[in-house]
Amino acid sequence: MRGSCGRVRAAGSVNSAQDTRLSREALDLLAQPLDNALIQERASRDGRVFAYLEGPAVISQANRIFGFDGWGAEVIGDLTYHQVSLADSNGEVLAVGFYTVTVRVTVTGCPPKSDVGCGFVREPTPEAHEIASKGAVTDGIKRALRQFGEQFGNNLNERRDGVPASPAKLDEMRGRVLALSNRLGVDEARTRAWFQDRCGQGIDDAGERELAGAIRALADELNQRTNQRRRAA
Repeated sequence: MRGSCGRVRAAGSVNSAQDTRLSREALDLLAQPLDNALIQERASRDGRVFAYLEGPAVISQANRIFGFDGWGAEVIGDLTYHQVSLADSNGEVLAVGFYTVTVRVTVTGCPPKSDVGCGFVREPTPEAHEIASKGAVTDGIKRALRQFGEQFGNNLNERRDGVPASPAKLDEMRGRVLALSNRLGVDEARTRAWFQDRCGQGIDDAGERELAGAIRALADELNQRTNQRRRAA
């Protein structure tokens, strides 16, 4: 069974010919840590827990970071059905088939990103096929957007909550704090004093949570200043 889908737009048209790179505002938003409130979890049958972002959350992230008219998604080629029989160790049927589809995401200012989405058909009914085919497209959008990094869940399964971040990760986050402060016109000494005031500890001793909060605060301040300059222009 094969079908084809026309173009699917998740946002407005993208005029990539006029732009050659992402905006500074988008880059700043992409550099922020992912908001933990967006993360969902599901347990597999073997007891493992996976963290993920739901489709609506991913699309909201793209609209927030790139703008409603700054990105779009389209199905490339055919939506293809594969008939299989998947069952667990007890013989319970998990799926009777699955759909695959290639989705291309285009964002103003950078080359297109593509990936293959998959949606499993849980039972042989028209409704199950509809859910699975739509799910494959959503999965393709999510996978393509993951290429933009942490804001789209690219690092979710690298480690679990409660597991300390690596020293390299913490050093990277400290660098983000200092770089954002520098762009706000604040030197390193004043930044360190501000961080000590805000978190009650020095930046060199801080953990991931404190550093992530500081990055968000600085990025928000930078974006506010950028928007004020645009309105004043």
